[in-house]
Amino acid sequence: MKYKKQVLCGLMLCFCLCMTGCGKLYVMTDDEENQVVLYAAKMVSKYNRAQDTGYSYVSDEHKDKQKDTDVGQSDDASVDETQQEQTQMTLSDVIGISGISFSYQGYDISSSYETTDVAIPDAGEGYSYLILHVQVANTTDQAVTVDLINQPVTYQVKINDGTAIDGITTLSMADLSTYYNKSLEAQATQDTVLLFQVSQTELESIDTLQLLVTKDGQTNTIDLNN
Repeated sequence: MKYKKQVLCGLMLCFCLCMTGCGKLYVMTDDEENQVVLYAAKMVSKYNRAQDTGYSYVSDEHKDKQKDTDVGQSDDASVDETQQEQTQMTLSDVIGISGISFSYQGYDISSSYETTDVAIPDAGEGYSYLILHVQVANTTDQAVTVDLINQPVTYQVKINDGTAIDGITTLSMADLSTYYNKSLEAQATQDTVLLFQVSQTELESIDTLQLLVTKDGQTNTIDLNN
């Protein structure tokens, strides 16, 4: 911008000097002044080598590159969101026992839960048990030890994005939180449960259900609606 002003002033000074004779200043008409300004602007534009780095000029090629960059950034954001959705942890991923899968099989609601090995008291007045069914399966061709009683894994449940509810730990062989099998045979399966004592009001309508699994201080949320 400074360069342009210098050139413009120089040209106007030269023109004025040319029009001056015997010390008498020539006064330009409006048309003549406009012509000088237009000519000076054209000369500045023609000889200004740095015009493509200023604010007054943006080449079409630069505009196209900027559009491509904006589109690329938008595409990258979409890819990141897709990757986050695709990498959602499963129950098998969180528990992390090689060769063993843990699959959610649905839920039941009951005021009591009976097992063949341990007596479990009723849920209590105003409460019921939310019983999540989880199948443990050995997917290998050899026996695998499944020891969850000594693993630092805890479970919570969220109903309709409400407050997280802690699971109830029992010593039943059917309880996933304390499940232990010294030798789960090849291709064998075992049905287990997770128990949660929940107020009957919260259980009246379950639209969304999430299982929060914490292991080694890290919590992962597993969507149980699918």
